[in-house]
Amino acid sequence: MVLLGQDWAWRRELPGEGLRGGAGAFSWGRRVLAWNGPAFREVARAAHGYDDGGCVLGERDLVLAERPAAGTLGRLVFLAAPAYRAETIDEDVELHECRPATLFGRSGFLMVHRAQQVRFYWRDRGRWRMREIYSIYTPSRQGGLALADVDGDGRPDIFCGNYWVRSPEWFELPWRIFAINLLSTTPADANFVLAPWRGGVVALQREVAGAPLRYFARPADPRPLWPEVADGSFTAPRAVAAAGATLWIGHAGGVTEWPSGRQIVAGGPVVALLPGGIVVSADAVGQPRRR
Repeated sequence: MVLLGQDWAWRRELPGEGLRGGAGAFSWGRRVLAWNGPAFREVARAAHGYDDGGCVLGERDLVLAERPAAGTLGRLVFLAAPAYRAETIDEDVELHECRPATLFGRSGFLMVHRAQQVRFYWRDRGRWRMREIYSIYTPSRQGGLALADVDGDGRPDIFCGNYWVRSPEWFELPWRIFAINLLSTTPADANFVLAPWRGGVVALQREVAGAPLRYFARPADPRPLWPEVADGSFTAPRAVAAAGATLWIGHAGGVTEWPSGRQIVAGGPVVALLPGGIVVSADAVGQPRRR
């Protein structure tokens, strides 16, 4: 992330894009853009755009969800490089979060469906398979998705919303859920952006104006609630990236480095933090542009 903010000028406005999200060297809204330094090219588009969530598999393949003409449930698609033709993975999906993952030798991706259900998809003998990891029922939308070995058993566990989800010993066994915090009174409370950091996890509330950066420190026994340290104030955080002892937080006012509090970029809402810089749109918070 050493280049963060240096390419601000050329990433500030992407005409007709209506940005929703980004990962790796890609951003998406009504269309998908592949970035190469300051240059970009369109590789795919959907009639009604894509959901916010998405991820890059391998070097250049993509997982996204096409939005429907009406309602919220669309088509989950795999876009393989270099042609990026949409291959159906699943139907009636609402994609909020997505992360590449390898679980018990199966390579695929984790996603959060309808802000409450964690799923794992992988390809087996040419067909896409799905396993439900856990469905979370609270008054709040469950936002954020990250992998970390929380309990030190050598297997990847999952952070999602208020919880960490412990991996079983075998693929066929059930996963077990533990609460990290109890911020779930309203629908917006647990709609986080998350990042593992300093052995714990950082959480920022996407929809709570002026919400602090919350750091939850992993206790020796990670099963009870985790102690919290809160600091700062951010509006509409959409992205967080961690490198060593430093965090970069993309929010409605730009990008802030933490814990220094230094404003790296100011002037516009940030949708995604990409390896070479940031992706910003004047209408990133709110409705996407229609052209």
